[in-house]
Amino acid sequence: MLEDASAEADPWAAWLAARRRQPLHLPDYRPAAVLVALTREADPRVLLTVRSTELPTHQGQISFPGGSLEDGEGVVAAALREAWEEVGLDPAQADVLGELDDVFTPVGFHVTPVLARIPAQPTLRLSGEVAQILLPSLSGLRALTPSRETRHMPDGQPVVLYRYPWQGHDIWGMTARVLHDLLDSGPL
Repeated sequence: MLEDASAEADPWAAWLAARRRQPLHLPDYRPAAVLVALTREADPRVLLTVRSTELPTHQGQISFPGGSLEDGEGVVAAALREAWEEVGLDPAQADVLGELDDVFTPVGFHVTPVLARIPAQPTLRLSGEVAQILLPSLSGLRALTPSRETRHMPDGQPVVLYRYPWQGHDIWGMTARVLHDLLDSGPL
């Protein structure tokens, strides 16, 4: 298990610092943020949710905790607020490392994923928006072979979409794109 981040260099912080972040400029899209929370373990687990079937959109889909930015709110504050509202993750338990590459959704959201480390055994709870909390290990996800499909960004650029079948769940869309970045180029 990893020691406290101050006692030992965090490989995810080093990985993020060595990257050149790829922002998107989508002024007609609604700004949103998600929290990509990795547990502090040698083989980190990633915090995912199964969205409630009672929600008006994206029912039953696998997602990171997140949502739209409120007026005047930054992406880090929004990601932490949404994680608190959706799964009860105390913002004080999240050590924010920085922002990953922006992504978009076909329904008009411009999403900034915020990478953070959380305790190995985080205190979490379900909300009305979340039917189930998932904590798959990165090694378990890396062992999967995702399916691939090419779509186009609003500016016409091609983008590859991924689907990860994990323990009876179908991880796809924006969530799978962010996961693929972590799994494909993140530290082992």
